[in-house]
Amino acid sequence: MGLVNPNDPRAKRTRKYIQKAFTDLLAEMDFEELSIQDIMDRAELNRATFYNHYHDKYELLELTMSEAFTEILYSKIPPGTRMQGTELLRNLLLAVCEWQIEMTKQLNVRRTLSQAMEDNAKQQLCNIIISCIAQVKDHSVEERRRIEWVSTMISWSIYGVVVKWSQSQKEPVDQFIEHVLPFLMSNLYTLDL
Repeated sequence: MGLVNPNDPRAKRTRKYIQKAFTDLLAEMDFEELSIQDIMDRAELNRATFYNHYHDKYELLELTMSEAFTEILYSKIPPGTRMQGTELLRNLLLAVCEWQIEMTKQLNVRRTLSQAMEDNAKQQLCNIIISCIAQVKDHSVEERRRIEWVSTMISWSIYGVVVKWSQSQKEPVDQFIEHVLPFLMSNLYTLDL
């Protein structure tokens, strides 16, 4: 990022203008054809301002999609919430489904999410699972390692199965979740919490 303080309210407002212009343009044109000048013209800001906030349009894409995912996750699982088992996994599945549907609307079928965005989404899922499980009781080092492994498997499974579902969406979200939830729960049960 550039020279601005990311916590400054004016900088936050400017980034929101840029991101809004960017997502609006993504609905109209292909990402590869989209220029920084196009984005800044739509945001009614000068091009130099862009570089105070982002290195390039790829960073803008990753941060915009990552922030959208975080917002959706927090809407389903507010920070500090204690959820376990089925409720936790159902809410995570709902969040990833919602995010995937939103991203599909914004990015046409030819485009794919970058590996960095995918990794970020899986890591956020994993962190939520770990934090919810870790609140249950104190764990030994070995138990923590098992929690991390199982949390990683569950988060990657959630992400992968939702991506696969979103490619066809042959069944409604609720029905899809009810089909895959038992398989995800079986992984959670291996922790014996």
